[in-house]
Amino acid sequence: MSNPLVSIVICTYNRAELLREAMPSILEQDYRPVEILVVDDGSTDNTREVVAGYGDRVRYYRQENKGLAAARTIACKQLACGEYIAFQDDDDIMPAHRITCLYEALRRHPDAVLAVGDWEMLNAEGRKTGERISFDIKGKNGKPLLMEDGYKTVMWPLITPLPNATLFRKSDGDRVGWLDTRFSRSSDTDFFGRLGKLGPVVYVPQVVAYYRSGHARMWSDDTGNSLVCEYSGFLLYEKHLKSLRIDQDEMRKRLQSRMLHTLKSLAFLSSYCEKVPEIISRDYLCRGLSLLGMKERLAYNWYNYIRLPLRRLIKR
Repeated sequence: MSNPLVSIVICTYNRAELLREAMPSILEQDYRPVEILVVDDGSTDNTREVVAGYGDRVRYYRQENKGLAAARTIACKQLACGEYIAFQDDDDIMPAHRITCLYEALRRHPDAVLAVGDWEMLNAEGRKTGERISFDIKGKNGKPLLMEDGYKTVMWPLITPLPNATLFRKSDGDRVGWLDTRFSRSSDTDFFGRLGKLGPVVYVPQVVAYYRSGHARMWSDDTGNSLVCEYSGFLLYEKHLKSLRIDQDEMRKRLQSRMLHTLKSLAFLSSYCEKVPEIISRDYLCRGLSLLGMKERLAYNWYNYIRLPLRRLIKR
């Protein structure tokens, strides 16, 4: 029996040179068959010319700039022909065994809806730093480990799925509705969390991605953009708190704790921001507090109205 087709989805925006560095590792995957899709999210550099150099080995699609979540959704929903989807960023490197390793884990655990592996860090120049991101899970012995509660695995989180270190079925993405474009930085967590509601997650304790840090980012480090990123986290927890069943008390308490932390971060950043970005709804605080328990609301009020003002006063 032949292997199923895997679609490797690369979304890119104005990083042609980084894409050029990443492409050899994508083309050298030892798994077959694959199709490689590059979705250009409105680049103004020479991305089109870089991709054209790979001929018919790569399919190219360009759209107006709509953001990463929209680009991934269009790629998966409208363009991908594979039975499985492998996300890949334009600046990171794929070990040759990535897809083979994750596919074998899903084949051995057919009930799993998502395979997740470890990753190693690269510096800005693309050199390995020696830092490996793995997860301390009981029972890990070098073999794939099935995490029966896929939703808790992602949203607690017991495992933090890096998109470049995952593999999943396209049909399951169709079932949950792909990525939520409201989220600037949390669309992948939301997506994988919703996948986890469908079934288990299989963890593969092997390096299946090399993640580059220190390069030019999609988001700058100014306070306004940091606020938008934190607000994305707020939207994530709001969405998932509202979706919990009445019997999911443990997960509710966990998400309330994460919501509280996010509201504190928003309060802190807002105190140093001259103008709050318009994308942030004015009623987010009331919405967030309404989803917390009495203990968390008291903790937030103490932080926002006592600790934070005292901190600013001391620093004057």
